[in-house]
Parts: sequence; C-alpha cells; structure tokens
Amino acid sequence: MTRFALFGVLVLSLLTPNLAEAQLPGGLKMPSLGGKKTPGKLPGNLPAGIAPDCGNVAATAAGAKVKAFLEASAEVDKGTAALEASVLTACRDMATTLQISTEGSTKVLCNRVAAEIKSGLRVGVKSRTAVTTKYTPAVCKVDADFTADVAAKCEGRAKADVKVTCNGTCDGACQGKCAGACAAKNAQGQCDGECKGTCKGNCSGSCSGSADVDGSAECKASAQARGNIKAKCTEPKVEVNVDSKTVVDTARIARVEAALKSGLPALLAANAKAKLVTKSVSVWARTAGKLGASGGALVSGMGAQAMCVAGEMAGAARVATQVNVRVSVSVQASASVSGAAGARAS
Repeated sequence: MTRFALFGVLVLSLLTPNLAEAQLPGGLKMPSLGGKKTPGKLPGNLPAGIAPDCGNVAATAAGAKVKAFLEASAEVDKGTAALEASVLTACRDMATTLQISTEGSTKVLCNRVAAEIKSGLRVGVKSRTAVTTKYTPAVCKVDADFTADVAAKCEGRAKADVKVTCNGTCDGACQGKCAGACAAKNAQGQCDGECKGTCKGNCSGSCSGSADVDGSAECKASAQARGNIKAKCTEPKVEVNVDSKTVVDTARIARVEAALKSGLPALLAANAKAKLVTKSVSVWARTAGKLGASGGALVSGMGAQAMCVAGEMAGAARVATQVNVRVSVSVQASASVSGAAGARAS
C-alpha cells in the first residue's frame, strides 16, 4: 500500500468511523481509535496543529491547507470537549440542588435531572400549570474578523480579500448586499452598516449567527470550524413562576425552582452553541471526504513530510465520531431538561 493511499484512507476515516476497525490491503489494520471511556471525563485527543517533527509543512500551498485543516480539527476536538463539559457541570450542579445522585455520564446524569424535575412538578403541585418557566433565547456571536483571518492565512491571501457572509445579524459593518434591514447605505446604494438579516456582502466585526467565508474547500472548512467553535453565547435569563396556592410539597418544588434557575441558563447556552457548531462540523466532515479523494495530489507536494503528516491525520481520525457524540449529547441534554420543565422562550 503506497503512502499516498494510506493518507487517503486516514482522511476518509474522519467520515467513516468503522474504518478504524477495517482491514486494509496487504493485511494491514488501522490502529484502534476506540477504548473505554470514563463517564464524565472528556478526553482532549489532538495536539494544536502539526507536530514539530514534521517541519515547516506550511511552506507549500498544499501544506498550508492541510496544516490549517489539522489545526481546525484540534480546535473542534478541544472546543466540543469543553462544550460537553459545561453541560455535565450544569447537570451535576442541578442534581446537587435536587438532592439526587450526581454520578454518571453527561447523558445519563442530565436525563436523571430531567426525570426528577418532571416527577417533582407532577407530585409537588396540584396543577402542572402552577409552575411556568420562561427564558430569553441565547444569542451566539462569531468573530467575523477572526474567521476571515484564518481563511486568509490558509489561502495565502490578504485578510481584506476574504469575503465573510453572515447568516444572521452582522453587528459590525455589512458592506454589500443585505437580505434584510440595513442600518445605513453608501453612495452606491449598498449596505454599509448593521444588517438585520443575511449579510451577503462582507461582514466585519461580530456576526450573530454562522459566518461563512469564500475560498477553497479546505480553507472554508478550517475557518468556519474555528470561527464557530470560538463563538461566544449569552446565557439566557430564566424566570420560574410558582403559584404557591397550588403547592403540596413546598421543599421539593423549591428545589426544582432553584435547580432550574441555576442550571438551565448554561444548558440553553450550550444548546445554542452546539447547534451553531453543527453547521461548521458538517462542512468540515464533507471536506475531509474530499481531502481523502485528492490526498495523493496534496501529499505529493510535501515530499519527505508526507508520512509525518499522514501520522497526524491518523490522530485527526479520532475526532469525527467524538465530535458528533458531544454535540448531540449537548443538544439532547438541554432539550431533555428544558422539556421536563415545560420551558418556553419569551
């Protein structure tokens, strides 16, 4: 099996987790990327980029793109681990307040919290509508300038030459076409200010929504993945109103109310972040497939560094399934707890 073919298989394994257990031509086997997981402990698996032993991979255009992709993979790995950790912490704190077990994985623990909240609301009051929970939706903002800078370095272009489209509200200046309400226009009639809609021109500053860049598939995937994973999301304000006249178990309802006020904001913020990250992860995963299909051409431009980079890609192969699980767990945990409380956006 040639080193170029091996490189392609390694990249494809980003999209095909079962490939890690498959037998390759010539009797070779992919190394096991699984292993036992300790509930509540989230591993960080990738280094922040390419190992120093690989040398200056970014010296070539192809190498710069591969380096950017691996760095983005490391950011996604680290960022989604932190995201799930925040969900685990919120559910653990809620479990403590509810006076139930705090043991178990994120999914198990958050489901236990949701079950206790649902049970408490069922037996603690005479009427289910006696307790109402409302919240203001979380708002996630992506740094459009940072996203453009990542894409520019990947492409070897000037930052000003990279166009950033904001699929949300461009809180900075949207220069060009705005599919929505534009705060100000220039002499040519184009938007030159905040765009409440989709900024199809060039968005600078922050973007309340996902920020997309133009460029090659590798650079788009790298920039959008890193931009979205670094997004800052507000914690919603949660209001829990209890009709005291209908309460039959004061202590239990008080615990439910305190748990929702303390933990639900973090869960809702994590949910919003996870949904935003999902968009860029799908682009990143599709690009991995394309990298696998064109791996020989990319690697051939790296010469002696090819095998070293292939080893780094083997590390990146662990990311795809773990990222999907973390994001899915983060979304489901928030939905489970907020659903149990009957929470509604105000």
